[in-house]
Amino acid sequence: MKHKAVPITTAAGLPLASDPPARTEMSREGIVVAIACSICMGLSFAPVFMGTFPLFLEPVSQRFHWSAATFPQAMLISGLTGALSGPLVGRLIDTMGVRKVLLPGLLAWAAILAAMSLLNGSIILLYVISALMGPLAATCGPVALAKVVSSWFDRSRGIALTAVLGGSVAIFTSLMLVLTRVLILDIGWQGAYLALAGLIVAIALPVSYFFLKEAPQSSPSVMMGKPDIAGMDLKPMTAFTSRAFWTVILASTLVCASCSGLSSHFVPWAGERGVSSATATFALTLYSLAGPFSSLLAGGAADRLPRPGMLAIVFALPLLGFLAMMTSQEWAVVIGLALMGSGFAAVAGLLPFFTSRYFGLANASTIFGVAVGLTTLSLGVGPVVLGILRDKWGAYTPASPVLAGALSLAIILALTLPRYPRR
Repeated sequence: MKHKAVPITTAAGLPLASDPPARTEMSREGIVVAIACSICMGLSFAPVFMGTFPLFLEPVSQRFHWSAATFPQAMLISGLTGALSGPLVGRLIDTMGVRKVLLPGLLAWAAILAAMSLLNGSIILLYVISALMGPLAATCGPVALAKVVSSWFDRSRGIALTAVLGGSVAIFTSLMLVLTRVLILDIGWQGAYLALAGLIVAIALPVSYFFLKEAPQSSPSVMMGKPDIAGMDLKPMTAFTSRAFWTVILASTLVCASCSGLSSHFVPWAGERGVSSATATFALTLYSLAGPFSSLLAGGAADRLPRPGMLAIVFALPLLGFLAMMTSQEWAVVIGLALMGSGFAAVAGLLPFFTSRYFGLANASTIFGVAVGLTTLSLGVGPVVLGILRDKWGAYTPASPVLAGALSLAIILALTLPRYPRR
């Protein structure tokens, strides 16, 4: 005797939404999308502007006779406006879809980067360009790309996210450092900014247009009206008032601010310690190149370790590297900066993994938009604070206890991360 299937309903009498079809973690389409996301991320704000900033710091500051703390304010202001616009950008992505926000955002990001070539010594102009850069770069950065990657990968989400958001940033930053150094020597810092903006339009825009898209079951039209499964997809305000959110944010921002501060000032910092400029440039390249390996290892560990607090070892890498850099040996400085780069890339890559595992995917872009805005702000705070301390004390060495203390606190916070909720 055949029995007619009866649909299971929720307490409200609505049919229970069936789980989306299982995704093939390593499907050809998913891998192509991940590669497209990596290219787009590699030409985003972090590698192209912040990653190359150490090479622009001296020529721009010397051209306009600015102090060590003046030009780094561009990172602080862009980080602040990026943080303030993060929730709005995330909400737009959650409701409109990634492509409708990201594609025009790429053009806007390229335009505002090109505007850096218009700097003429006016602090007001520097502030205006920097203020616009934050929100425009946010439209085509990690907030959008984390949404895409998370929609295609589940069991391997940690590796996928850290590879795209951490590994690609590290690889492209190292490439941008080499390219930018050549461009500045050949056509000057203004021409270098124009050339980098041209790369965004020539490479990132067509790659994103043809290959970047969300998985079908996670598009806004499918997700709208779909009830949360097992309460996993938390509302943004619930996430923002949770201990998990602020523990992750504080630990991540302390690492990002410390690493960004030291790497941005590394060339003059190394000069004070008798390290040659060639060695300093080589160390900065290793700082970026070490990231992909640590990001993949951290992502793989995040997928498998049952307790997030066990990932505190990742947060400890920058401190170990910084302590090594306190020696007077050039080789120790190079290895130490590489360790700092490894930890920085891994921590940055883990941020979207933490937010998606703790709070779900339905409001992922809104929640991650706030998270990435705050970490971007910390990337701008670090160089400014270190520049202020340098101007106050006349050297970088007296600021060492401040950096060591911040990195130590990040490790302690990582050890206290709560367990992931049951799915």
